[in-house]
Amino acid sequence: MAQPMSRPSPVVLPRSGGDIIIRQFHPKDADQVHALLIEGLVYGPESPHNTAQARNLYSRISCLAYFGCALGLWCLCSRNIVLRISGGALTLGAAALFIYMRRSITKMFVDFCANARATDMADICHSYEVPLPVDGVQAPVPQGPAGFWVAAIESPESKTSEVVGYLGLDYRGGATAISDPSTGELRRMIVSMNHRRRKIGSLLMTAAMDHARRHMPPLETLDLETSEFQPGARKLYEKHGFSFVGKRTLRSSPLFSMAVLRFRRRILD
Repeated sequence: MAQPMSRPSPVVLPRSGGDIIIRQFHPKDADQVHALLIEGLVYGPESPHNTAQARNLYSRISCLAYFGCALGLWCLCSRNIVLRISGGALTLGAAALFIYMRRSITKMFVDFCANARATDMADICHSYEVPLPVDGVQAPVPQGPAGFWVAAIESPESKTSEVVGYLGLDYRGGATAISDPSTGELRRMIVSMNHRRRKIGSLLMTAAMDHARRHMPPLETLDLETSEFQPGARKLYEKHGFSFVGKRTLRSSPLFSMAVLRFRRRILD
């Protein structure tokens, strides 16, 4: 049976210096979207990577490394040659353990970004069924349940568009990880660190929810995931009616793992 279709409608929030517009992704946005991915997850000051690194400073493994380093330095001060050699080895081992942990955390987030760029974000229009624009104008083609929205600051004077956030709705009729034709999954939520506290995340969520409501049926439920290192994202999702339904563990090394939290809401609730 054919799926219900609708055309995307942009949401505009006036701001000085240009409008923040919530619109469907254009292929010309790809470079900015990819750059924002690694900024938002790895290098930004409030990124989950930096949050994970900060928390790791107080983890049991890090405390063990601190203790080992301190004990090793104490042994180095001994006049006993055996203790001095042992102290040097212990200090180096503790430092290596600490560095290994830090590098494991960074590798986990960098690999996550690389995997995203190699999979669904390699061809966003295809993965999220976004109608291709013609001559810079969004194509007047009916759209299915999936979609990928960007928040862009449009500057009419300079004719530029700065992507400051985005959100995807993945729906493949049960071909997703959820394997339920009545469920879509919100993915890849990112808001630029330079434009926080401007309600961009809420605007993106509202656009995706409105789009989902126009595609009932088949859509009935939306799922999403976030990490334990993104408390701000969790608050945003709960504000928009999502409830915690479970978690899984994602492990990058024998010594580091993180909890991935799953949230869900019915579209009409």
